[in-house]
Amino acid sequence: MSDTQPDTRPGERRGPRWTIGQFSRMTRLTARMLRHYDRLGLLRPGEVDPRSGYRYYSRDELEPAVMLLRLREAGLGLDDIGRVLPALLAEDEMVWRPVLEQHLSRLGAEAEELGRRRERTLALLDHRGEQTMSIRSVRATIETIPAHVIVARREIIPTYDDEGALFSDFFPQVREVLEAGAARLTGAPCGATFFEEGHVDHDVDIEVWEVIDAPVRVGSPLSCRTVGERTVISTEHAGPYAGISEAYTLLVREIGERGLTIEGPSFERYFVGPVHNPDAAAWRTQICFPIAC
Repeated sequence: MSDTQPDTRPGERRGPRWTIGQFSRMTRLTARMLRHYDRLGLLRPGEVDPRSGYRYYSRDELEPAVMLLRLREAGLGLDDIGRVLPALLAEDEMVWRPVLEQHLSRLGAEAEELGRRRERTLALLDHRGEQTMSIRSVRATIETIPAHVIVARREIIPTYDDEGALFSDFFPQVREVLEAGAARLTGAPCGATFFEEGHVDHDVDIEVWEVIDAPVRVGSPLSCRTVGERTVISTEHAGPYAGISEAYTLLVREIGERGLTIEGPSFERYFVGPVHNPDAAAWRTQICFPIAC
């Protein structure tokens, strides 16, 4: 039996047509998904019998079907497929390229997270990591940070990983303030303050800042203010930020064991960071919690 049925009706295009089952085998798209794509308008059959409702597909639907499968196998969602598929077929690179590049960026972030999960799983298999955390201690220091002036920018960012992008926008804005000659950096480390009560998975309320020697007038989105003297308990984290959560865990446990009371949001001071040295192994971050005196 032939897999195609000739379309010989007067006034209609000639050429092979395939039933939905035949087209499903050809394209590796299930019949259920072909019906779903039809309802969404992503891939319509060339012909629908008005009496039986049977769907028939032609050569015109073959290339879009193959491309749709490739997009789905790449992990794109239906919304993105709806934008990319017609643009690819129309060779409209201005539309499809940004969507695919954004998707590639998301895949990179997911790959990094999978890598971290893999390392944590290996640590558990080797009886390392979290299992030894209960017997580890942290080197914590109590110190007083004198009052100082900061120029700052506070934003809600998608995740903690977006802090670097915020700093990338912030540093040029600070340079413009300094080039006006009204203030100078003091040499103290820059930092970030986290206003969430605890850890959050998204929508991070963060303020990034630099320490300057005198108050200045700034415009939005920057602010300038004096930060009062604070007593903090702190610890230093060395290396990439991927492992900084463990340092937070140990420091908070230390605060509890000492019977201290946290007063105000935590903040980080970057003695060595990406702006100073691209080698993550050289990074040094001070984690600080203000405490009651």
